[in-house]
Amino acid sequence: MVISGSGSLPGGDYNEEVHISGSGVINGNVSCTEFSISGSGEVQGNLRCTGNTKISGSGSVKGNLEADETSISGSGTVSGNVKGNRCNVSGMFEAGGIMVNELNVSGKIKAGGDISAENAVIHGMIEAAGLINAEKFDAAFDYDSSAEAIGGSFIHIRRKGLAAGFFSRLFKGNKGGCFTVSGSIEGDVIDIEYTTAESVVGREVIIGPGCKIGKLTYIEKINISPEAEVGSVEKAEV
Repeated sequence: MVISGSGSLPGGDYNEEVHISGSGVINGNVSCTEFSISGSGEVQGNLRCTGNTKISGSGSVKGNLEADETSISGSGTVSGNVKGNRCNVSGMFEAGGIMVNELNVSGKIKAGGDISAENAVIHGMIEAAGLINAEKFDAAFDYDSSAEAIGGSFIHIRRKGLAAGFFSRLFKGNKGGCFTVSGSIEGDVIDIEYTTAESVVGREVIIGPGCKIGKLTYIEKINISPEAEVGSVEKAEV
């Protein structure tokens, strides 16, 4: 099923691929095997794919999105939650919440709720109004980033060079910036820099330059940069 140019389709169960090429709107919930937008498109309901969803250009889903793999190249918005195996973002993506096995971002991602992933790799900028829960969380940020809390086994947060070209126009905030966590960072191995948090709890912890931590609790090993600020340090009894 194809919308080519400008047009619309009713919602429904389509046991086939659905493509929007140009400018198109789907009025209601959609179920299909594959879904793609090349240009500008909108789904005015939930979108469920047994295969993959690809947005190249500008696309929005007013409900939830469920697909094996979701790929965003350009700008994408999902008002509800995103569920599936993998989510790849190259550009800018905003969702209510994200629950996937693999999250890979090169650009900017914003979540109105929680982000849950086995592995989350972020290169660019992230804003999470809720908890980031990932077995492995690896973030290299260019501009101010934030989360309510972060939990996982391996947590690595670092600041990298300023993004250039197209991606730099996606970011708003201080260049270089800081990763601000309003609550706690809890993990097994934690290695962070230029990060502000109320508390950090981990087995092995490295607090790099530019960090401002209220309370630090560790179990085995600790390393604190002289360029970091830590309010209190406590070794937990096991």
